Amino acid sequence: MIIQALSKYYDLLAADEFAKISKLGYSPAKVSFAVVISGDGNLTNIIDFRIDAKKKVPKMLEVPLQKSRSGKFPPPYFLCDKPEFVLGIEKMKKKDFGSKFSGNEERPTILVDNGKEVIIFSKHSNSYFSAFRDFHHSLLDGIKDPLIQAFLKFLDGWNPEKSLDHPKITEYCNEIFAGGSLIFEISGKYLHENQAAVRAWERYMEREVSEESYIAQCLVSGEEEPIAKTHQKITGVLGAQSAGGSIISFNEDSFCSYGKEQSWNAPISKSAMFKYTTTLKHLLEWGSENRIQIGDATTVFWADTSNKSCIDLARFLIDPVEDSEENEDETKKAERRIDPGTRQLVNDILSKVKYGKYLEKKDLGIDPEKTNFYILGLSPNNARLAVRFWHQDSFGNFITRSAQHHLDMEIERNERWSRYISPFTLLKQTVHQGSKDPAASPLLGGQLMISILDNAPYPVTMFSAILNRVKVERSINYPKAAFIKAFLIRNARTRKTYDKDLITVSLNEKNPNVPYRLGRLFAVMESAQRAANPTVKRTIRDSYFASASSTPRIVYPALLKLHQHHLSKINSEKPGLGVNFSKMMDEVMSPIDQFPNTLSLEEQGMFMLGYYHQHESFFRKNDEKETTEVEMNQ
Repeated sequence: MIIQALSKYYDLLAADEFAKISKLGYSPAKVSFAVVISGDGNLTNIIDFRIDAKKKVPKMLEVPLQKSRSGKFPPPYFLCDKPEFVLGIEKMKKKDFGSKFSGNEERPTILVDNGKEVIIFSKHSNSYFSAFRDFHHSLLDGIKDPLIQAFLKFLDGWNPEKSLDHPKITEYCNEIFAGGSLIFEISGKYLHENQAAVRAWERYMEREVSEESYIAQCLVSGEEEPIAKTHQKITGVLGAQSAGGSIISFNEDSFCSYGKEQSWNAPISKSAMFKYTTTLKHLLEWGSENRIQIGDATTVFWADTSNKSCIDLARFLIDPVEDSEENEDETKKAERRIDPGTRQLVNDILSKVKYGKYLEKKDLGIDPEKTNFYILGLSPNNARLAVRFWHQDSFGNFITRSAQHHLDMEIERNERWSRYISPFTLLKQTVHQGSKDPAASPLLGGQLMISILDNAPYPVTMFSAILNRVKVERSINYPKAAFIKAFLIRNARTRKTYDKDLITVSLNEKNPNVPYRLGRLFAVMESAQRAANPTVKRTIRDSYFASASSTPRIVYPALLKLHQHHLSKINSEKPGLGVNFSKMMDEVMSPIDQFPNTLSLEEQGMFMLGYYHQHESFFRKNDEKETTEVEMNQ
């Protein structure tokens, strides 16, 4: 289904004049420089194509298809290639040069030596250039076009060993080898766009498809077509090899059957292979609106529509913009800010989902039931890519389930935090951010997304990890509390472990649940301690929080005795406040007959939710009091 969906999306993008997707036989490439050639075949100039950013980066151009290549003698590309192929020289670190050419092999010519790196001409680099020259002669010989004739003259006349004699090569020798490919310009035109060159390339592609092809029924199109024996590498997955990886491969005999080799075991035509690999690489491009990171899974998503507003909405629901975080500079905030229209649309959708109303075409701009939506999460796995999760559903179901996730996560907060929490932020809550490797478990990202997309209970492993972080850190922030609340309410809804109406957004004084009350009680006693000793640096939370949330019978008797001491001090200094604390303690403890020996994992979550709600209610009352005092003074 993944391959079919990607191939179908290619056809949709190819029909969209505003979508930048490569056509059959072409691919995007990073181009750094253009080699300018005169009509008589001489190199006259080097044009810098790199884009100015913090660091100059190559420009993406559509060029003749560049297949994945490897090995000691990789094949050349057509009219766009690395400097080793175009110029016949190569650059390497000096220590590598010493070890590589330390034997009896004929030593290369060193053209540049800056102490750390060398640019050399060798038999190996010359073989690159020779392959590049011979390949182009095989495709272009006999074509009378003057631009092609000038290009072939350049190839025949170029002497790689004397490359650095040319002032332009000398000027850019370091930048040329910094990454990116070279293209050719003749008479103000790029050679790979020349019509004669284009026809030669397309004839070559047709021959390659027809010659020595295995014909079978394609699993994607259902037609009898030439089958791709190997598939293009997929680049853009974070943590994967720079050369890319495969999602379809057969590299062991045990994977094969009926005497078929490699990808003939899963026959996909060359055209379908091109479509799905091109589409996936397009979605995975850096800066793509269809690409986000969830844990170790590089995630792409798309819908069977060209309506861009749908992608904007989907991106916001999957990866909300958190532009209210502290310590974020204005430039970064501006980059992440989303338009008010999308925010309002999200609010309207949440309101509809909350009250069980159906989403309609007028809400989304497309038919929510007839438009398919897809999400694919890929993780690195040596030379291949692992599918971490795959989800296909109607766009309406995706929106409804994503909205339900955000509704389940809704909890009391202060203005320092954004209302919507991204999966990336949630996963960060499972690990200590001060550690050397603050990455969440690779499995959690996929489990979390499956829970969201299937409207299923959240992973217990993630719930347990967040509870452990709260105990270790002895504090609970908004994202942690939101996930604990969401976990409990989903379990209450699906497994009937609690009455879901008792799990609320803010403090629920009518909730009789004992662990919830114990959490509230702990917050009240901590507040009383601070009132009795305003300068205290270490409160009961620092000493007793973890044990109070796990084994209350052992801890609470001692805490109550300590509270009586704090209450006596408050009564002697602020009798009115002491009365308020006494009333609060009586209200909180009224349903508690006895302290439990231990609390289960879910009960610990209820404890922490009760603590968070009570703690936030104190802050809210203080904020309201400060606001009232300011208004009275004005």
